[in-house]
Amino acid sequence: MSKSIEQLILAMNKEYEIYSDYLALAKKKKDVIIEGDVKELENITQDEQTIVVSIGKIDEIRTAIIGNVLFEQKIDWIENIAELANYIEEPVKTQIIDLKDKLGSLLKEIQQINDLNAKLIHQSLEYIEFNVNLLTNAQVKGNNYGNKADEQEMKHRSNIFDAKV
Repeated sequence: MSKSIEQLILAMNKEYEIYSDYLALAKKKKDVIIEGDVKELENITQDEQTIVVSIGKIDEIRTAIIGNVLFEQKIDWIENIAELANYIEEPVKTQIIDLKDKLGSLLKEIQQINDLNAKLIHQSLEYIEFNVNLLTNAQVKGNNYGNKADEQEMKHRSNIFDAKV
């Protein structure tokens, strides 16, 4: 096995590790969104940004390693890792395919959690908007009695706060 193939396997394992951390964070984010803990949500968002930077770095490393493998194997171009594996002999080929499949499954799970989180955030925003609209569009009726009570009703307020001093 060439040094570049070893590095590719190490990079793919590291990538799996980073995405696993991201998945754990996404699951935690789901719980935090449900609880409505804004401060913790901010902390998770910062942690996500750190992980995204790590993902970018490992992606660059993996891309460079694949370039080295292509050069060593005298391959002009490949479309994906599965295609690259066709040029690699067993048992390393199986190992690379297994890592690719594990990463694919992990990414699908991350996508599902992120979709759920997006829906939860959207629902939370709709709920907040509903409550704000409810409060700002509330009509306050006067406590007047008599024939002209309807005429003396307070008009619609666009603000929930009474500015009278």
